[in-house]
This record gives sequence, structure tokens and C-alpha cells, in this order.
Amino acid sequence: MWKHKGYELPQDVPLIAGALLRLIYYEMMIHRKPLPNILAGIREMDNDISFSPLPEEAMVTLDKLWRACGFWMARLLRNPRPCLRRSLVLYRWCRKHGIDSKLFVGVGKDGDMLKGHAWLHVYGQVYREDPVSLESEYTVMLEG
Repeated sequence: MWKHKGYELPQDVPLIAGALLRLIYYEMMIHRKPLPNILAGIREMDNDISFSPLPEEAMVTLDKLWRACGFWMARLLRNPRPCLRRSLVLYRWCRKHGIDSKLFVGVGKDGDMLKGHAWLHVYGQVYREDPVSLESEYTVMLEG
């Protein structure tokens, strides 16, 4: 086993490659289907509960997936605002493995401009975001 930047290789290669494939998939789906339908599809998919990791193992894998999504979005897909696509990929992974999660999409104002943001709650806690700034900056428009 080889460790590189928190990944265990070659075991984590399917996770890293899968992140890219799912990001591309959701990039296409966002332009073809309404977001509530995409979320409904994720909620309705079959869970692989037989492979449900323990909470601490799930969080380690989720962190790896989060970083892989950030890498692919910044370096390959050149998207400076990866929050929605990344949140969809993470939400799908959580649902597939029977992990308690919810995806939120909010809107806020930045001067005269509207801004949007997507984030995840895992095990009832905001994942990798500041809950205080989320609450003060965004109004939840969609919850999945």
C-alpha cells in the first residue's frame, strides 16, 4: 500500500475515479433535469447497507471524496464554484451507504447580486462548512 496526500493507493483509485465520473454525470444532469428530480432520484436509489461503514470510517472516506471532487472541479473541469456538484456526489455516496445525510441548497445576497450555495449535513451536523455563516448568509430554498 502506498500513501499519498491522505489517500491509500491503489485502494482509493476507484473512489477518486468515481468522483470524476459522478461530477461529469451531475454536470450533465443539472442542465437536463430540475434539481428536485435529481435529488429524488438519489433518495430513491437502492442502499448498499451490507457495506455501510462505521461513522468514523464513513467520515474518513467522505473527506477523501470531498477532496477528490475539489481537485477534479478545480483542475480538470475548471469550475471555481463546485459546491452543488460536489454536494450531489457526496450526498449520493452517503445515501448509497446508508449514512444519515441531507443536502441543502440556499440563496443569499451579495450586494445587489444573488448567490447560491449547496452544502451537506451528515449525521445531523453541517459537513465542512461554518454553520453560523450558512445561517446568516443563506436562506434554504431546497432540502433533499
